[in-house]
Amino acid sequence: MKILVVSENSTYKQLFEKKEEGITALLASSTLHSEKNIDAVFLDGEIVQLDELNHIREMYPNQGIFFKPVALKSEIITKRIKTIAAAVKIQVINEYSTDEQLVDTIIARLFEKDTSSTKRVISFFGTHSGAGVTTTVLNLARSLSQKTDEKVLVLSLNSWDPADYLYHYEGQYLNDLKVDLNLKNLTAQRLSEAVHYNDSFYHLAGNRDIKMQRMYQPEEIEHLITVAKNLFDVILIDAGTHFDTAPTVQSYLSSGLKFLVTNQEVKGYRGYFPYVFHQLIEPAGGSAEEFMLIINKYQPANTLINEKDLEEELNMERISTLPDVKELGTMASYQRKLLYDFTESAYSKEIDFLSKVIIAECDLSESLLPHNKLKEKKGLFSIFN
Repeated sequence: MKILVVSENSTYKQLFEKKEEGITALLASSTLHSEKNIDAVFLDGEIVQLDELNHIREMYPNQGIFFKPVALKSEIITKRIKTIAAAVKIQVINEYSTDEQLVDTIIARLFEKDTSSTKRVISFFGTHSGAGVTTTVLNLARSLSQKTDEKVLVLSLNSWDPADYLYHYEGQYLNDLKVDLNLKNLTAQRLSEAVHYNDSFYHLAGNRDIKMQRMYQPEEIEHLITVAKNLFDVILIDAGTHFDTAPTVQSYLSSGLKFLVTNQEVKGYRGYFPYVFHQLIEPAGGSAEEFMLIINKYQPANTLINEKDLEEELNMERISTLPDVKELGTMASYQRKLLYDFTESAYSKEIDFLSKVIIAECDLSESLLPHNKLKEKKGLFSIFN
């Protein structure tokens, strides 16, 4: 297979030929390439203008064409890219994709490859701040780690929320690893020393340096997730709501299972998230079908939106409804205990159901330990041998 790579970045050519036997990548610095015997085309938005897409499609009428835009600074530009690319049947690659992710995505689409190997990386997003992503992820980690013998890690990758306040966290933070991530020399030993062991699951708290909120790069977060995958069996990512940041987008790109957490607040299902979806997720090839919906703090009141209408508003299938536990949640937070540990309730049962969904979807081995027995704490690095 011949792929025309219109880019000044020679890394793309190297990766295409390295990752798939039989691919020949032809590197060109412009679209004025004379070679017509081409099976697919990749267009780098760094040198290919949006206005050229129609002409390129005319040059290669039957080939698969992929375009990675850059600098999507406004809704108008985003809509224009989506409209023009759809009109000429050119597939758009997420602008936050790393070089390797971009090549993997194109190869997977060209060869219709199964990407289920990423299923054990599970990301949770929110429709808006306060939807309950952090609470859901940490309580689910507790439940899941008690129901499986696999090593469960929580990565808090919401740059605005370190997620270190729901229990007594004693580990290091995402910003403490910034130099290692930037140099791409994060080791298994270094990560194992940074994470906190919370009786049954492991946790790396997020960014607590306000100045660093928008300073993380896609390659850094990809590197973190790659190292974590080599150490842990299951990774639950608290990805937050900010789809214009590298940590959140890399969580989206790296995960096999994606959950969206919302509640009955109008600003979530009609306000913030619809704009995020139509302006950031959908133009890059994403769809509502990728997400499983979790409704958090649900109150069956006539004055609030019901489950069915929430599904229709977000165009997603609901997988779980977590009830509003009211004062129990407040008490657990005050005492810095996870709600799952605080009391047996309908909330805990629903969290257990989500654990069963993940166990089934990720083909995990179920634990033989009693349901209410916490696993013994293991030594720091010995767990990875």
